Amino acid sequence: MKTFHSYFWLFFAETIILSTFFSCKPKVSTKTIEKTFSYENPSTFSYIYDNGKTTDTITELRDPCIIREGDTYYLVFTHFPFTHHTSKDESKPDMNSSPGIRLYSSKDLKNWTFEKWLVKSSELPEDCPYKHRFWAPEIHKIKNKFYLIFYADNWIEDKYNAAGEKGYVAFVGVSDKVDGPYEHISWLKGAGCDTNLFGDDDGKIYAIMPFGNEYIQEVDLSGIEQGDIKLIGERKMIVAQDNSDVDKTFNPDYMEAPWMIKRNGKYILFTGSPYRKPKNNKNFTPDLEYGYWVGVAIADSIWGPYKKEPQIFLGGHIAVFKGPDGKEWFSYRGEAGGKSQGLLCIDPIPFNEDGTISRFEPTTGPKTIQYTETKETLIK
Repeated sequence: MKTFHSYFWLFFAETIILSTFFSCKPKVSTKTIEKTFSYENPSTFSYIYDNGKTTDTITELRDPCIIREGDTYYLVFTHFPFTHHTSKDESKPDMNSSPGIRLYSSKDLKNWTFEKWLVKSSELPEDCPYKHRFWAPEIHKIKNKFYLIFYADNWIEDKYNAAGEKGYVAFVGVSDKVDGPYEHISWLKGAGCDTNLFGDDDGKIYAIMPFGNEYIQEVDLSGIEQGDIKLIGERKMIVAQDNSDVDKTFNPDYMEAPWMIKRNGKYILFTGSPYRKPKNNKNFTPDLEYGYWVGVAIADSIWGPYKKEPQIFLGGHIAVFKGPDGKEWFSYRGEAGGKSQGLLCIDPIPFNEDGTISRFEPTTGPKTIQYTETKETLIK
């Protein structure tokens, strides 16, 4: 039978052990820091192009895509000359095609450093099916892998092309690192130009594809190391080019440039569309504005239905990246005219409290944003 003294000493020992355990647990101090970030549109970004006679500095670009990894931003884009196979010229470098896909990096979104060629035409064999064009490259991080998707063909011989003829063909490469090397570059049969890859929370990967309207289909990239990637399951139209569903009569020429994100459980699809004056209707009165517009469509399910706003931002072929404030930003080609036209621009996306986006204007000139950052430090 235990005595009172043994119970006392047992209780005392347990108290000492517990107090020692909790006293050893590190104490953390949380501090909120007010910060600012300054940027300016258009960016001063430029790159070099050798036309075979002179080396030129080019500032115009198309389809800029910025991705953030850690504290570094990476940029890929459609490189000058922005030519189609109908502009093939054997007297010029790379047959007058874009020479490939360059990768640039930046710590501050202002100063950009050339890192490497991710794909370079002159280094590829003659019969490579992705030797020319190199339009609309994007990098996506999905399941801790990086996927480079772009659109290319071969202008030397039709027989060298994946589909047996020149055209807009999607290729996908994979890497463990954002800066490559991107290997196992494979043809994604059936995908259109500007196809956007999106990895959902359940592990499924989707291709959002513009064929006049915007379509979605699941994609299987698991066999990429064997060159076996494919679209699977149903293909469904999710956003229509025709604006009668939002009671508008003015429709764009087509829809392109899809970019899907998921935010607070909502699927948010951005699109790009040119709205041009009708050639044969002088009396036409538009109920939307002319120009190259970003639209948005939002849904609770990736399959829809989507609620569409056809014009929210006057900018070209956006990509969405995590900005310095930890929120969503656009990278885009300036399309509003003036000094930003055709150049690299960035802007934060001003989401409303309910997750919708109202129309907002692209900025020009220097801007400064304010944001807060939480920092934890150990108390010694």
